[in-house]
Amino acid sequence: MNLLPRALIALAIGIAEPYVEIAWKCRAGLETSEACVWGRALLPLGKWVAPLLVAPVVFVSLTGMTWVSERWRQRLPK
Repeated sequence: MNLLPRALIALAIGIAEPYVEIAWKCRAGLETSEACVWGRALLPLGKWVAPLLVAPVVFVSLTGMTWVSERWRQRLPK
């Protein structure tokens, strides 16, 4: 996998993460839970901070998985 697809995937996950987290914390029956209330209150901040924290972690993870996959393929008998 090239560098650009990994970067785009990491960025997409970083941007989507706050919304997925709010959807999970505020699912049916939990709209008044403390996690949901705080999550909604901090969503404007989370929309900017999450991509800066989550995207690099995802990018490094994808890079590591790609590296391991390539090494694994080299060891398989042909």
